[in-house]
Amino acid sequence: MTEFSWLGELCAFALPSGFLGATVSWAVGRRKRNNDFLAEMQRSIDLLSEKYNQVLQENVSLRQEKADWQVSQQVLLAKVDRLTREVESLRRNLKNEKA
Repeated sequence: MTEFSWLGELCAFALPSGFLGATVSWAVGRRKRNNDFLAEMQRSIDLLSEKYNQVLQENVSLRQEKADWQVSQQVLLAKVDRLTREVESLRRNLKNEKA
């Protein structure tokens, strides 16, 4: 019977003073705050993931462009080399004709 009277006293104190309601409200509010925090973190993760994918695509594009420029550079270097040899050959022929 003492356990029941102790429980009765607790209820007599907790219900009218709002302690029980405040405790339940705090627990519910805490859960909502945690859910809001998790939702905000998920939005941040989604935004970062989207930005990462954009940067990754730009990086791939820039690497392709760099490869294209390197091919063009090699073609131009080959042409410069060919033209340099041709100029040297023409100079030699010109010297031989003068001599």
